[in-house]
Amino acid sequence: MTNTKVGETKVEGTKTWKDGNVKNRPEMIKIDLLQNGKVIATKEVSAADEWKYAFTDLAAYDAEGNAYKYEVKEQPVDGYKSEV
Repeated sequence: MTNTKVGETKVEGTKTWKDGNVKNRPEMIKIDLLQNGKVIATKEVSAADEWKYAFTDLAAYDAEGNAYKYEVKEQPVDGYKSEV
């Protein structure tokens, strides 16, 4: 018999604009979810979503019971610099 750690996690966030100019923003951006440095999912985020995103039902551990490291990165947006 083998016992393995199981569990789920989620990654949520909100895009914050620091430009003071709503009319020049793109209608939509793309947010990549990385698991241990590799892109595993992408979400389209827009003002209609209040610039919020959520990746849910994510495995918290690999088959050996090691915790996955999750991070998000915004795909490049013309005229803007992204910081997480």
